[in-house]
Amino acid sequence: MPAMLTRDRRIYPVSLSVVDQSSRSVQAEEFSRAYAAGEEDAAIAIAVTALEGETPFIPPFESLWWLCGELVARRRYRLGLELTEQVWKQGYRGWRALYLRGVFLALCREIEPAAEILDAARREAPAGQRHGIALIEARLRAMAGQTAIALALFDEHLKFDQVSEREVAAALRISHREGRKDLVIQWAEQANRMLGATAARTRLLAEAYFEDGEWQKARATAEGGIRLDPNDIVLGRIAARCAYREGRIAPAITRLEAQLALDDAWVEGKILLSRCLVKGGRDKEARRILKEIGAASEYENERRELLARLRNAGADDMPEAVPPGTPRKKRGKRQDVLQDPEVKKIMSNMPAEFVPRWTPETLAARGNPLTAIKRLSHSVRTLMLREMMARFGRHELGYLWAVLEPMMHVLVISLIFYFIRARDSLGMNMVLFVTTGVVPLFVYLKTYNQLTNALKQNRPLLNHSRVQPMDIFFARSILELFTHIFVLILFVTFIYVFVDKYTFGSALSVLVNLFGLWIFGIGAGLALGSLAVFVESIKNIMDGLNRLLYITSGVFFTLDMMPASVAQYMAYNPLLHFVDGVRGNFNPLMGGTRVDIVYAFSWAVAILALGLLADRALRSRVLDR
Repeated sequence: MPAMLTRDRRIYPVSLSVVDQSSRSVQAEEFSRAYAAGEEDAAIAIAVTALEGETPFIPPFESLWWLCGELVARRRYRLGLELTEQVWKQGYRGWRALYLRGVFLALCREIEPAAEILDAARREAPAGQRHGIALIEARLRAMAGQTAIALALFDEHLKFDQVSEREVAAALRISHREGRKDLVIQWAEQANRMLGATAARTRLLAEAYFEDGEWQKARATAEGGIRLDPNDIVLGRIAARCAYREGRIAPAITRLEAQLALDDAWVEGKILLSRCLVKGGRDKEARRILKEIGAASEYENERRELLARLRNAGADDMPEAVPPGTPRKKRGKRQDVLQDPEVKKIMSNMPAEFVPRWTPETLAARGNPLTAIKRLSHSVRTLMLREMMARFGRHELGYLWAVLEPMMHVLVISLIFYFIRARDSLGMNMVLFVTTGVVPLFVYLKTYNQLTNALKQNRPLLNHSRVQPMDIFFARSILELFTHIFVLILFVTFIYVFVDKYTFGSALSVLVNLFGLWIFGIGAGLALGSLAVFVESIKNIMDGLNRLLYITSGVFFTLDMMPASVAQYMAYNPLLHFVDGVRGNFNPLMGGTRVDIVYAFSWAVAILALGLLADRALRSRVLDR
């Protein structure tokens, strides 16, 4: 229904020049009485019956606007058109009568006559009503193929503080279809400022910038739209194309790899990524991607050209064959590549983001500890935000999933204790007992899981010169620590307020024990992620060991609950000491005299050192895998 055609009972006068009141029919009189009495359904029934019977029906002009609105709401467009034609013949004149007739003509798909009548209504209407009629007329002109008139009407009457999203979308769609990028940019920018940005509108704006060759604006606009709708394939492709067009190889590779992970059928993206990889000297990866592209694609010529270039490059790089018996030349002093004039010329024209990390300038910059700390903190903070969006942004529950997962473990184990009637032998509230076992152990398990495949899952990020592997490790592990500290605080607070009051010990002791579990998880994750380059199945073995640790690390029992003959063997598990150390702060009787925090930290520091050494020694093999 047109926005102007409201369904209310206010009087909207239609100028009456020549109306013979004596010619009004019996149905019109009945309609008038029902309308005056407020019996709207009866009035509408009388009007519909009269119009379907093709008898003259001329309602009072003060009720005409309301009746037309009701007919529109009931989709009786032909009856509405018949009504407006009858009252027009009887002398109802003015812009409102023209508007009503034009609206019903448009609803009956008589587009060109409707546009002409609405044009006449717009010229006679008051200034405050013209823009609404003009926007309807503009859409009809576009439907009739009169796009020049439509765009002129939109340009004159499109007021963003008085229009709806639908009208703005129509104006943008028509201007984009006609190739008027200037209007698309102007209207989309104004609409985003005044009405708020939407993914669809941002997509049109990014496409207009891209077609104009403004790569940076197009990329920035597309990235803004991706934040609104991360699953928008078109915006992702535009951002990737723009990164390629800007000539920034490392960001282009990162963006293209991220987009292809979501949009594997995008053949153009694979071609662009292959070009970037060739320019970056990563020929092996380029060959692999080109082999994935089917031979029947529209980019077959470009694919063959790139493969031929790679073959030629590989042939040129091969050493010449040396006949047997030829004496080898003695190796002279190795030339410093940085002193080569050609290399110096290339590096002097290289963009800042492509400068290698090992130049004298970058080495000197790394010597400033404050600068290094600032860069590290900025990189880690950015990666943490990215991890949060990647991990929790895909779920409708979002960050709430970090709370729900340990909650389900707590509920299931609590139910087990309840049904086996073990709640009286625990020495503390059953739910609190389980919570102080599950959540601390999750600090170790989740940190281990996140660091095992950290480099493999974030390989594209390392194309950025400022991102180091250790930044990724820090971001993932810190996010896990803060998440589970928050979960533990949330759970124990809820239990204290709604379940059972308890006496709390030392917050510092809790944090120290959680820290021990955390560094244990970091060391185990780094070690297993690195050693997997030799034996892939070692991850499966460790997963089985972690299930055993879940059972034997204090979730179901404490050291003090076990007989001394059994406890002396269970005490070899360092994780059990950390978990008991946390639980003891919620019930002094559960901390136990058998907890040895020095022994547990000795294991944690040793595992951390092993993980760091393994990562340093095997990182290149992990990245090349």
